[in-house]
Amino acid sequence: MAFQLVYLSQQDPKWKADILGFGDPGDTIGYVGCALTATAMLLSGHGDSETPKTLNQKLKNVNGFVSAAILWSAVSKIYPNVTLKAFIPCSTSDAPLAQIDAAIAAGQPAIVQVDRSPAAGIQTHWVVLYGRKGDDYLMLDPWPYQPDITKEDYLMKRYAQGNTLKRAISHVILYDVFGGSSSASTSSSTNTTPPTQPTPAPAAAAYARVKADVTWGLNVRSSIDTSSMGNVVASVPAGTQLILLESDGSTKIGAINQWVRVRTPQGQEGFAAAWYLERVEAATPAPVTEPAPGPVNDTPAPQSPTPPVPADSSASSTSTPAPEPPKFQVSVKANATKIYGSASTSTSVVSTEKMGARLTVVETAEAAKAKIGIKGKRINVKATNGKRGYVDAEKVKPA
Repeated sequence: MAFQLVYLSQQDPKWKADILGFGDPGDTIGYVGCALTATAMLLSGHGDSETPKTLNQKLKNVNGFVSAAILWSAVSKIYPNVTLKAFIPCSTSDAPLAQIDAAIAAGQPAIVQVDRSPAAGIQTHWVVLYGRKGDDYLMLDPWPYQPDITKEDYLMKRYAQGNTLKRAISHVILYDVFGGSSSASTSSSTNTTPPTQPTPAPAAAAYARVKADVTWGLNVRSSIDTSSMGNVVASVPAGTQLILLESDGSTKIGAINQWVRVRTPQGQEGFAAAWYLERVEAATPAPVTEPAPGPVNDTPAPQSPTPPVPADSSASSTSTPAPEPPKFQVSVKANATKIYGSASTSTSVVSTEKMGARLTVVETAEAAKAKIGIKGKRINVKATNGKRGYVDAEKVKPA
C-alpha cells in the first residue's frame, strides 16, 4: 500500500509518562521518545497500526532497547516485512540527500536526526521525512502536539540551525517495507526473510564484485541485522559478481555503513555490505561454488584451521564495520573516559574506560589517525567490554 500520513506525538497524554524502553525513571516517551514515535509513525503509515505505547512494549519484548536507546534493527523482529536498509551517521559529513530522495520517491520515508537547538553540539531529535520540496523536506515531527497532517511542516524552517540542508541532517535511518500489516500476529517472530517473489532487477542491470581481499567470503543477509547468522541467505566467495537490485545501488558500492540489495548467481536475494564490494562493468556473473560455512567469529582469523565467518558488519545496530587486519588501536589518556553509543553529543554511554585501556578502532585507520587529539571529533571503536561505540578523539592517542 502507498504510504499514508499518520501523525503521532510523543507528547500525547496517553503515553507521554511511560518509561522509554529500559531507561531510567526520567526517560519518558514524552521527554526522549522521538525516535520511537517517529518509527511508530512510519509503521502506521505503511498500514501497521502502532502507537508509541504499543511499539514501546513490543520492542521491550524483543530486547529492542539499550537502556532508553532504540535498536533500529529490532523492528524486523516484530515486523518481518520491514528491513533496516541503511544506517548512516553523517554528523561530520554531508547527508546523503540523493539516497533520501530515492527512498521517498519509492514510497519509503526516511527517519532522520536533526539538531533541535542552536546550542553547541547536536541536541538530538528524530523526525520522519516523507516529501521533498525545493531545498527542503516535508516532515512529521513527533515533538509538537499538533495532529493536523493537512498543514505542511518543513524541516529547514524549524531545524536548520543556520546550516544548509545537507548539513542539517546528522543521521539517516532507511527501512524497506515490503507490503503492509504482515506482523500483527507475529510480534515475537525472529524471521526476517524478505518476500519470496524475486525483486525485479533495474532495466539496465548493474553489477558489483566481492573484493579479492575478502578471502573469507561475504554474507548476503535477509536484513542488515548482524546480531546472529540466522538471517544469512548465502555466503559467496571473493570475486563473485552480484546483481544490484536497487536503482541507486551503484552509488553505495565501497561506502562504509552502506548496505545494498543484491542477487547472487544462484538467485538468492538479500543485503550485502557495500564496503566489501567494488564496481564492475555489466556482465553476466559466472556460477560460483559457495564456501562452506564457518564458526561465528567477530573478525576473520587468517590461517584459521576452520573457515572463518564471512564478512559483514558486527552485532549492534549502531555499529560500523570492523576493519580488515591489521587492526589499529588507540590508548585512553585519562580515567573515566566514556564510550558513547553514537557519534552524536547526546547519546547513551556504553562503556567507561580506565587510563591506558586499549581500544580497537573500527573505522579506517587513516580516518581515525586524522582525528586523534582533535576536540569535537569522535572515533568509532570497540570498547574493552566488547561493545561498539564512539570515543572523543582528544581523549585518546595511538596505542
